[in-house]
Amino acid sequence: MLDKNLNISLFEYDIAWCDKQKNLNNVQKALEAMPHGVDLVILPEMFTTGFVVDKETAVKLAERNTQNTINTIQQFANKHNVAICGSFLANTASQLYNRAFFIEPNGDETFYDKRHLFRMGGETETFNQGVTFAPVIRFRGWNIKIVICYDLRFPVWCRNDFNKNSYDILIVISNWPKVRALPWNALITARAIENECYACGINRRGIDPNGVDYSENSSMIIDYKGLQCKNSLINIDDIGSLLTYSLSKTNLDNFREKFPAWKDTDKFTIEL
Repeated sequence: MLDKNLNISLFEYDIAWCDKQKNLNNVQKALEAMPHGVDLVILPEMFTTGFVVDKETAVKLAERNTQNTINTIQQFANKHNVAICGSFLANTASQLYNRAFFIEPNGDETFYDKRHLFRMGGETETFNQGVTFAPVIRFRGWNIKIVICYDLRFPVWCRNDFNKNSYDILIVISNWPKVRALPWNALITARAIENECYACGINRRGIDPNGVDYSENSSMIIDYKGLQCKNSLINIDDIGSLLTYSLSKTNLDNFREKFPAWKDTDKFTIEL
């Protein structure tokens, strides 16, 4: 039986503040430079605007799911035959959300509104809390769960439900500051180990207009043993880097069979 490898590219870049078109253009450059055979491209949190929490500015920038940002991503996904995942500043019924998307090349789309809003950064003052569980998407033989940035700190929210064959890859879409690099590395690794999965953390780089510094080369994929996966790197002009990984489903399944800690997990329910 052939291994179901999944090839993932993480585009880590310095987000142009509040300049949606420039950021979309930069994503296009990365897609044109990515290696052959990539299945999934992952973008940082609020990939077209940066982490904007000023309400007046956010209202002006926010879009519905049917507007330019998602329409453009759908075109990119179809043209390059890849799924594309990230988050954007969304507006639904005049309510603002930090909304993740997973757009497949055939046009299928999944959305998730961030549940845990980062109150220390003012996110609770501007955005509405998500009211649904983080989704699990079936894509090319893999189960993939999406969470956003601060969600990573809450292990119950990220917990794998093995009785339902829940997920193989946990994607964490982030703008995680350099000052908290240690928790970023520790939490990504912990989520991978405790859920016996690949944990994929995508971060931005650069310094935003609020003076928040984001580490270069902080994006990573950690495997089910807690080891950092190897990648190939392509520099995209002076914008950022495209990190590409090949993940093995066979290796993951074999590890889960040989070390089935998941059989002893505690049962619990989450109340929204």
